[in-house]
This record gives sequence, structure tokens and C-alpha cells, in this order.
Amino acid sequence: MSVEDFRAVVAEWLSSSLSDIKPREVALPLKPVNIISVIGPRRAGKTSLLYHTISKLVAIGVPKRNILYVDFEHPRLTDVDAESLENMLKAFYELSKPDTSKATYFFLDEIQNVRDYGRWFRKRLNAKLYISGSTSMLSSKNIAEELRGRSIDYTVYPLSFREYLSFKGVAIDNPELILYSQEKRGFILSMLRDYLRFGGYPAVVLEENESEKIRLLRSYFNSVVVRDFAYSQPVLAEPFVKFVIQNYATSFSANRVYNYMKSLGYKLGKEKLLDIINRGVECFFIIQSELFVKSERRRQMNLKKIYIVDTGYPLALGYEFSIGRAMENAVMVELKRREKEVFYWKEYGKREGREVDFVVSKNGSRADELIQVTYSADNIPKRELKALKKAKDETDAQRLTLITWDNYSKEGAVNLVPLWYWLIRQTEQDA
Repeated sequence: MSVEDFRAVVAEWLSSSLSDIKPREVALPLKPVNIISVIGPRRAGKTSLLYHTISKLVAIGVPKRNILYVDFEHPRLTDVDAESLENMLKAFYELSKPDTSKATYFFLDEIQNVRDYGRWFRKRLNAKLYISGSTSMLSSKNIAEELRGRSIDYTVYPLSFREYLSFKGVAIDNPELILYSQEKRGFILSMLRDYLRFGGYPAVVLEENESEKIRLLRSYFNSVVVRDFAYSQPVLAEPFVKFVIQNYATSFSANRVYNYMKSLGYKLGKEKLLDIINRGVECFFIIQSELFVKSERRRQMNLKKIYIVDTGYPLALGYEFSIGRAMENAVMVELKRREKEVFYWKEYGKREGREVDFVVSKNGSRADELIQVTYSADNIPKRELKALKKAKDETDAQRLTLITWDNYSKEGAVNLVPLWYWLIRQTEQDA
């Protein structure tokens, strides 16, 4: 990549203005010691978070000429490798003339598009570095070898329900007060239903027109298929992603997908199928949950449950809206947002045995909380309570939670909590 290409990109950045950006719950440090790695799905708000951080730096006195932002999906940066980044620096110092008495900040967006980027960072750790990418391969576990131990991850998901309300201009100072107001509860439940139907992508949330919301979500679907899947498996990408969206919040196996794809006339081996599944996890489109069991062998042999990063996709593609599955999916994404280790529980040895949606664990071997999700509000199915109690006997979990649509009560040791309340209120254990 030539210096001239980078000159154009740097000049574009220096002449741009920093527009107002709605703050998120995720905040990046302004004086990082390590490399800050921002990861998450496309369109979830990673770039906005970088821009918001830049605005805060400028507000505390960092000259904008000491800050460089580069998006490696810029049309002029189509084939960048580590050596090309030297041309980026040359263009920056030539055009920006940073104040050498102050720190320099580099914000490098979608850095995974730069081949062998780790080699360049090894000799450039004197600057404050923020990198981002739409792949978990930038996480501290999978990042380039040269950066391991030198980076800290911040994961950005689509808006939480708390952020959704904030983007809609709704302030919730005390969720307990809503419990005692039928009018306020009705309003919050209406907001929650829309949140589950259209999801939490920031641009979709800010769009008022429903048809435009769906148009945006369809474009995001195409972006996922084309950019995140199709480059490795172009023929299989769209039918696979549609299968996942149709079957989210259900049990999942490679054999099931294999048979489905085969029924459509696609020829593929198990290895290729596993590759595309892993790709879905890496790009944050798919979230997987494994069986909670101490034996690693049994865990791997049993079915997984799959979830999608945003519940707006089914509606956008014309599939029937399932509020029960959307509720369960929202709980899973929120648990991941709270950085919880999550499994599911199933009664051993019984094909149609009792199940619990979520086992929250700190180390994969001890259950801290069992969470069941049901749309029922008044008449709670006895099977949900029995499943929680059976799972408690086996796992010795300390907390039992049944998340409902709008029931706030207690059944013995089980706490019944409305989904809206659970999503808004972070307990001490979650903080």
C-alpha cells in the first residue's frame, strides 16, 4: 500500500469533525498502559466507541493532531500488510505534525484486515494503541503472538436494554418504583417487546420508521454473509446463516446442519461444516452454550445450544417472531455482556428429561446460579420450577431465578423476576 493512499486516508481523518455520539456503558481508558482491543460483531458500535474515546481525549487537552484514526476497510486500503503500516506512519507525521512533547494515540479499526499486523506492533508499543475488529481472533486469547500479554479486551455487543432505553430518551433511576405502577410497567413492557422484535443495533434503535429498521437489518444480514462468512465458504454462507436464524435458542448439532444443507442439495464435508460454524462464533454472530457437566468428554459429546447476537434478524428475514425464544436469547446475550461463563443443564439419562436454560458458573465446575426463562406471567408452568429444583439438587447452585414476562414474586427458593427488571437492574453479583 503506497504512501499516497495513506495520505488520502490521513487527510480525510484530519479534516473530519467529531460529531456527538451517544455514550455506551462500555468505556475505554484514556491513559492505557496496554493495547486496548475492542472486539464484537459488525454494526454493534465499536467505531462509535473509538470516536467517543477520541472526543474525550480531545476534551481533556490531547491535540487532535496527536491522534490518528484509520479504518482498514476504507476503499483505498484494500491490501495492507505489516510493512505497509510504515507508510501510514510516514503520511501521519508528514500531514499531522504531532506535538512530540505529548503522547500519540493510534486508533486502528478492523485491524484484522492487515496481514501480519502483530510484527509491526512489536516495534510500535511506544504509542497509545487502540485496535478493533469484528472477530474474536483479536481477543487476548487469540490475538497475534507479538501482542499476547500486552492487550486488554473490551467486547461491544448491540445495545443492552438499559442502553436501548437511554437511546430512546427514557431514564430509569429506580426500577423498583416501576414494579408498583401499572402504567409505567405497561410502558416498559411495550418498549421491551419492541427491543426483542427489532434488536439492539444502535442505528436500528435510532431509526423511527419500522420499514427502514427492517431494511437496515437486512443490510446487516448481507454484510455478515458477504464479509464474515462468504470469503471462506461463499456458496454455503447464506443457507447456513438462515438456518441459524430460524433455529436460534434451540439445541444444535453439526449432524442436524449437515442433513439440512444436504437436503437443499449442497455437498459438503463435516470438516467444512465445522469450519463455517467456528467462523460464526469467531465473528460474534453465533453464541454457543454447552452442557454443564464436569466431564469434558461428555460436554463435547452432547448437543450445544445456539443463540444469535441480535434478535432483530428473524423479523427482518420474514420469520415468525417467537417472544419466548427472543427472551431466552436476550438473557444469553446479557449474560455474555456481563462476562459470565454460561452453560445449560439437562437431566442425565433421559431423552425428554428436564432442562434449565442457563447455568452461570465462575470456573465451569461450580454452579453459582440457575436461570430459567418463560414467557408465562401469571400461571407459571410447574415444569419450570421442578426443573430448577432438580438442577439445584444436582449442581448445588446457590441462587435459583425464573425470568418471566412480568411476574415479580417468590416460589419457595425460586425468585421470579420480570425480564425487563432483570435486564435493567444489575445485582451486586453482576456489577
